[in-house]
Amino acid sequence: MRWKPLLTLLIVPVLLFVGVAWATTTPQSALPRLAGADRALTVVTLLTGDRVTLLDSSFENVSVEPGAGRAGVTFLTRRTAGHLRVIPSDAVALLRDGRLDARLFDVAQLLRSGHAGPAAPLPLIMTYPDTGGRIVGRSAVAATGATPGQDLPALGGFAVKVAKGDLGAFWSGLKGVGTSRSLAAGGPKVWLDGMRQPTLDVSVPMIGGPEARRAGLDGRGVQVAVLDTGIDATHPDLAGRVAAAQNFTDGVEDDRDLVGHGTHVASTIAGDGAASDGRYTGVAPGAELLDGKVCVVDGCAESWILAGMQWAADQGAEVVNMSLGGDDTPEVDPLEQAVQTLTAQHGMLFVIAAGNRGRDGSVDSPASADAALAVGAVTKSDQLADFSSRGPRIGDRAIKPDLTAPGADITAARGKDAEFGEAGQSYVTLSGTSMATPHVSGAAAALKQQHPKWSPEQLKAALMGSTSANPSLGVFAQGAGRLDLARAITQSVFATPASLSFGEQRWPHGDDQPITSTVGYANHGAHDVTLSLAVTTAAPAGMFTLSEDSLTVPAGGQAAVTVTADTRVGTADGAFTGYLVATGDGVAVRSPLAVHREVESYDLTLTHTGRDGAPSTTHFTEVMRVSPEIRFEDFRSTYGPDSTVTVRLPKGSYVVDSVVADPDSATLLVQPRLELNAPRRVTLDARLGRPISVTVPDRSAISVLAEVTVIEPIADGLTRANSLLSSSFAGMYTARIGPDTRTVSTAVNGRWALPGPDGTLTDSPETYLLTWVKGRMVTGFERRVTGGDLATVHADYASQAPGVTSSNEARAATPNGHGPIWGYGIPFHAPFTRTLHYTTEDGLGWRETFMEGAGLTVTVTAPTVYRPGREYTQRWNRGVFGPAFGQASREADSVRVDMRLHSDGAGRPGDSLTARERVTLTRDGADLPGTEEGLGMRFAVPPQEGTYRLQIESDRDAPATLSTHITAAWTFRSAHTATRTALPLSAIRFSPRLDPLNTAPAGGSYAVPVTVTPQPGSTAAAPSTLTVEVSHDDGVTWEPAAVDRAGGRPIATVRHPDRDGFVSLRATATDANGTKVEQTIIRAYRIAVRPAGA
Repeated sequence: MRWKPLLTLLIVPVLLFVGVAWATTTPQSALPRLAGADRALTVVTLLTGDRVTLLDSSFENVSVEPGAGRAGVTFLTRRTAGHLRVIPSDAVALLRDGRLDARLFDVAQLLRSGHAGPAAPLPLIMTYPDTGGRIVGRSAVAATGATPGQDLPALGGFAVKVAKGDLGAFWSGLKGVGTSRSLAAGGPKVWLDGMRQPTLDVSVPMIGGPEARRAGLDGRGVQVAVLDTGIDATHPDLAGRVAAAQNFTDGVEDDRDLVGHGTHVASTIAGDGAASDGRYTGVAPGAELLDGKVCVVDGCAESWILAGMQWAADQGAEVVNMSLGGDDTPEVDPLEQAVQTLTAQHGMLFVIAAGNRGRDGSVDSPASADAALAVGAVTKSDQLADFSSRGPRIGDRAIKPDLTAPGADITAARGKDAEFGEAGQSYVTLSGTSMATPHVSGAAAALKQQHPKWSPEQLKAALMGSTSANPSLGVFAQGAGRLDLARAITQSVFATPASLSFGEQRWPHGDDQPITSTVGYANHGAHDVTLSLAVTTAAPAGMFTLSEDSLTVPAGGQAAVTVTADTRVGTADGAFTGYLVATGDGVAVRSPLAVHREVESYDLTLTHTGRDGAPSTTHFTEVMRVSPEIRFEDFRSTYGPDSTVTVRLPKGSYVVDSVVADPDSATLLVQPRLELNAPRRVTLDARLGRPISVTVPDRSAISVLAEVTVIEPIADGLTRANSLLSSSFAGMYTARIGPDTRTVSTAVNGRWALPGPDGTLTDSPETYLLTWVKGRMVTGFERRVTGGDLATVHADYASQAPGVTSSNEARAATPNGHGPIWGYGIPFHAPFTRTLHYTTEDGLGWRETFMEGAGLTVTVTAPTVYRPGREYTQRWNRGVFGPAFGQASREADSVRVDMRLHSDGAGRPGDSLTARERVTLTRDGADLPGTEEGLGMRFAVPPQEGTYRLQIESDRDAPATLSTHITAAWTFRSAHTATRTALPLSAIRFSPRLDPLNTAPAGGSYAVPVTVTPQPGSTAAAPSTLTVEVSHDDGVTWEPAAVDRAGGRPIATVRHPDRDGFVSLRATATDANGTKVEQTIIRAYRIAVRPAGA
């Protein structure tokens, strides 16, 4: 029987791909802490004061702890496309009313913004509908203990920092309860003060920069604000260019540009090339720069950006460069709102990077704002850079980016404190839409110098209308085309609006109404211009039509044409794009246009009813498309004030699942398959639910975890799971809606424990771990479990660090990997023995996990199939703790290394989440650079055969007392492989007989069995030579140990001094191929003098 690999490093795996759970939490004292990918515990505190603890960045393992005074709160959790959302039930109403930013409950977003850890306050932005509310709000915020920060007039709000200990009072105030209830006055909206990220010879001539300078247009007299990581004003290219500077980073960094990004951007705009004899002159070297430092090494807080935008307006900036961005959503976020407001109020043109995501529908905010000039990137051969974000805009399918500029391999000034490039160099080469954006900002400055009275809309229109388009690229890749400043400064006509987004027309299209838009042409020249008009498009003939095919634009005047998009034309559905091209008298104006014919789609109406028969508004329903691949638009989630919700979805196969919550119960309803080929209605009636009921043989056992999970295969290799989670099955109901298609599986999972000596669950002597997995959606479930149904395991847990709290848990799964996703670790103090009872139905394999302390050691077994009525004995956590194989492989010319350096003496793979590890790889004596990948490393290697040395070191401090330093090194030969191939490595394991404190008796000689294990699937051979050495002074001195290989398994005989202390071990093994492994383990085990008579 083959088992699919599962990641269950610890106790509370939350979701396989995407899930939803109403989770009644349990006391945190009963839940083990988890650790992050940096091998340290990662704790994220939500706005509500609730804490989410993670083991790794995959979000496979999480636990949730309610904040103070919030015992029993329920949670809505789901994981979709790399996002883990944890929504407390009392936040749903404020989210529904639009008063909370959904990012406040997006754990991935909070982590990316650097808001993990116990010390850092939660940064927020509060906005109000009027000035009075904002003034009262500042006082109310201060009364909660929070700290009001920067005023943000463009939003009608201010920044706030709330200490983790004050979040409870702050949250109560937002809800309008408690002593801080005045915080809710004025109807504020609370936003996460999220962290955005910063997103230069050939490139300037490519866009016509020299032609502009020869015409005297170098940006002189125009102020360009650079909102970035700061500017190194001491750089020769920027000497005298910075007119004013302000640091908005709240003291996080000083005024220096410690990244180098802002200096690079600034020199592309206005550098004079002094350090390169003019070779790297910027686009507008005469422009004045305003240096607004809004970013630090770790990113750019939104409140800093907003404050910088306001400062730039107050300073009189005419162009603002923002080579930064973040995730866009359909709603208007604070940065987008500020772009719109400040553009209208101050006449500033915001030039903003489109983003570096390199996929459709991925343009960043705030480049997504209507008023922003969003910039994509092209290479020096005018091809779209593979990293450049493409449209359409999320939500309304509008055209973004607006244009492109050179952004690949751009050479510009290197700040003296920059983190990239070589120290002492004057220039550095970088790529990104960050590098494209300043080309456009410099061009805007030159154009503003030429036309000082032009509005931002006119500047934007002139720059977009004069572009040079690549016919092989679409509108959503390049917008209007690549920037051409030489044409922009000589062309006398531009069009507004600069692009035409006709939106989406609903299917079917036989009765679509044509959509019209008027494009105005303005002539700022001294002579009339006659233009020929045409639409260039691959759309069906007649989809885009013009009211005129030519028009004359008078000198100093305007003329207009009506453009009509008629989606009744043609039979294909999807996006149709093109260009309105106006040419004549030396003028060529291009205006991108787009319309979307909705694919065959239907309304799906969902009606929710509670168990009392009344319409339910406390529901969370998700509709998921079943398709070969997963796309963002395949998810539809609903929650809100209405019991009936209608969503519009493309024709296809879907899974519908819903949790309907009542005051004393929750019902999970699933329709395993819905064929949407016509308008449909689905009634989600909680009264259809039947109870989940499980009893265990010992009625004194306490239920601590009750889970029902529905596992739904939705795409090739991907599974989503929706869960109903509580501490007891009481009040839990499930039902299948619609036909039984057997396309989903249901896992029923529970944990029970007998009380420990102090009446709590700590040191519980006996636990039940019960799981059933059924190949269908169950309508109710009942089991009366007897002792004969179960397997019994007597587990003996040793200790490395007495006094710390340990825990054990196990996860069951079928051979195809289906199983529950939540667990519950019952804590104990090792040394300890516990009796565990396991279910044995449904061919389940149990993957068991042990953790000592806060990740001091985490050990995991392979899946074990137990037999009913059988008893088993296990010994855990005994040394020597050393290397075992996770993965060490080569595929083509890439080596991937992920070892388990703290595996136990029995060979169970293990990690220490508190250890500091270093991995190096050399080839023929030369170091190879590596990159982190998960918890491992990846190295690019030459294809030719060579001699490699892989070395891994690990150190850990108190409370660890054993295996405090581990070094493992392998010498081997390797060459290019056609497929993934295990490297020919072996690991050495020591297995002395140790007591429950991992101690052997002091004095005399002691036998240490030694095992040399080849990596599974590799060509490593049995060792031809093996040496072992022992140290009693932590590796300062070593002495050889005799190794007896006569019995088949080598046994080393080591000397123990007649005193308390530690034994360190060192071994070297070489096989017939010359492959060698060397291992050193400092403090492999302890020795102690036994009392007389012991």
